[in-house]
Amino acid sequence: MLPWSFLPNRFRETIKTELGRPPVELLLPPVTKPTREVDLESLNRTAMDDIYVLTAPEMQGRRAGSIGETRAAEYLATQLSMLGLRPMGDPISGFIQAFTIPPVVETRVNGRLTFKPGKNTTLRSPSVNLIGGLMGEKTQEIILLSAHYDHLGVFEGQVYPGANDNASGVGCILDVMRRILREGNVPKRTIVIAFWSAEEMGFVGSQAFVHSSTFPLDQIKAVLNADTVGNGMIGNFALWADGENSAVKAIRQAASDCGASALLTPFAGHNSDSVSFASAHIPAVTLMARDWLYKNHSPEDTIALLKPEQISLASEMMYRAVRMLAF
Repeated sequence: MLPWSFLPNRFRETIKTELGRPPVELLLPPVTKPTREVDLESLNRTAMDDIYVLTAPEMQGRRAGSIGETRAAEYLATQLSMLGLRPMGDPISGFIQAFTIPPVVETRVNGRLTFKPGKNTTLRSPSVNLIGGLMGEKTQEIILLSAHYDHLGVFEGQVYPGANDNASGVGCILDVMRRILREGNVPKRTIVIAFWSAEEMGFVGSQAFVHSSTFPLDQIKAVLNADTVGNGMIGNFALWADGENSAVKAIRQAASDCGASALLTPFAGHNSDSVSFASAHIPAVTLMARDWLYKNHSPEDTIALLKPEQISLASEMMYRAVRMLAF
């Protein structure tokens, strides 16, 4: 369980409200209010800047429900605020959407560390998604950009940093939004970015959103999800989706325009958060490096594994796809 006493102040009131108050009152600083001003320093950060922060030792591998994951969520909420995005989480909690996760236990499948359901399904831990938007002319039509920010945490004394899976996807999404903001053009459709937690535990965060969305799901016209985009041969990408849809077509056109490859790939027992939206009949796609499985779910998924050129290309492709869909 995530100790109440260690929760950063930004999440204290939200989690107490959404999940029930703890048995003692917490004496912490007041909740920071989001700003509507764009911070120039944040606007000029890069995906690699974000990845360095998210894989720092104090993040402890960002396991959902852990102190490290909460620190990562605090960083991301701060970035959304400093970019001047509109909070689109729960009505009283700004960027935050709180939910709970069931217990899990670690296991290895084909050498990869992963999670399987625990025994006591009634004991649950708090976690949060982060959601912010850039309002467009058509506020009732949304293009959703997403990435999960959680990873595996610490196991048998080793930290699993999750640089590629999925700090790379988070950095990619922030890169796209910063570029759009720097250009200063108002999109026709509203652009929402979301960072899901507990993806590694079975897409729990994105499913929590779909089951209890903070805005009507029928407003979402396409979902572009980034997951493990930072390794492999430059320009060699793959896509997960349930067949051709508007999101897939936009990414494939963007890849072609960039001289890259992005082919639909069989799931082979794997998936990402786009599946939560596909199940709700919303056009969705996940972009990933074709070699995403290399050193995946291992302590070797570090900054050294990443290729900044591959991440920049993924960001360019996502940006172009968003331009097609939202402008």
